[in-house]
Amino acid sequence: MSPTKQAFRAASSNTITSSEAETIANNVDLLTLILIHLPIRSLLKFKAVSKHWLSLISDPNFRRRASSKPKPISGLFLFRTFTPFYDFVSLSHENPSLAPSRPLTFVQHPSGIKILQSCNGLVLCCTYETDQPFSGSYETHDPGTRFFIYNPTTNQFNKLPRLRGDSKRFVPSMNMAFDPSISPHYKVVCFQCHNFSWQCQIKIYSSETRGPWKLSGNPFSVQEIDCLIPDSGVFCNSTIHWISHSETALCFDVNKEQRSELPMPLVPGGWDDSRVRYFGESHGHLHIANLYEPEKTQIDFYELEKDYNGWFLKYRVDFGGVVAAFPEMIRRNLDPSDMDYYGLSILCFVREEVDNDSFLVLHLPGKAINFRIKDEVFSKLCDFGADQIGVEVESVMNFGWFDAFQYIETFTSV
Repeated sequence: MSPTKQAFRAASSNTITSSEAETIANNVDLLTLILIHLPIRSLLKFKAVSKHWLSLISDPNFRRRASSKPKPISGLFLFRTFTPFYDFVSLSHENPSLAPSRPLTFVQHPSGIKILQSCNGLVLCCTYETDQPFSGSYETHDPGTRFFIYNPTTNQFNKLPRLRGDSKRFVPSMNMAFDPSISPHYKVVCFQCHNFSWQCQIKIYSSETRGPWKLSGNPFSVQEIDCLIPDSGVFCNSTIHWISHSETALCFDVNKEQRSELPMPLVPGGWDDSRVRYFGESHGHLHIANLYEPEKTQIDFYELEKDYNGWFLKYRVDFGGVVAAFPEMIRRNLDPSDMDYYGLSILCFVREEVDNDSFLVLHLPGKAINFRIKDEVFSKLCDFGADQIGVEVESVMNFGWFDAFQYIETFTSV
């Protein structure tokens, strides 16, 4: 059997004849139309089929077309504090009983590599010291701090230019903006602040120009937005959004280079009596999850209106069935009114086109589960092993939503 026919059989459950396979292989337009709909991992393997396939799949135009097609979330990288290790939870394949844990090794650095953000298949990373908790901010003048854009699918990376600044400046927020359905290029948006005044300046790096960081707009004070969470940035619809612990947050339109205020959801009791349990994007929609009555097994999910005038309650999720199935998640040493009474964190919310298929990835002590929202059906995805520093996980919560980074396959060059 020819390599071409073997490849088509591997990509399709349907049986095709040798003549049909050869006809497709000799028609570049038809072959391209078929290949761009295949998983990126399959395309990487099919480069070995023939020189013709290698040339086609390696062509920049083909790679752009393949990457512009929406791809599902394949899995999650989960960051372990105090170590350079990441657990990986697959959402597209059957998981091993124990989630694999390994460091990022695309560059060798004695202190390890920390993921700051994932965005449509690309990952923003930096070097940091693993012997202390990650603070979420970086000294501009620190020679050991470098930033990278990394593609986990192709193992390519780009070292970003150094940020210039004196010892009085630091970076509380660094975010990537990348939408392959619009452009093959990405931008990185940085807040560079003065240590004492919190006066910030936005700087932008563009992969299209590959030049130095460019100043954007006039300086502003982060303290203008009460209780802003600078490292909470999420990219959605050409805009980076940050949340706060007050009624007003912040967003930045990357294309227009304009800042504007963003209202926080109006929640019962106000934000003083609540806690953010998740903030993220899915299929062009922005969501925030809120727990305000810890004695109840309910979490509210809000979705941002398209006109940005406010939020509406999308789901009220009851995880009482999860508690009944996994009673070890109850922290009986705490009062039921304590926000941490239930050992549960939301790692990911996937809003599917068919609403009945939307699901959550939840972290319970020692495990991750898939929870379908509409019918509250759940199943275990994997167990987590002991921490690399020897801490057992049967009763420990290792990961929050800010430790989970989506993995999406992409051909995009960095």
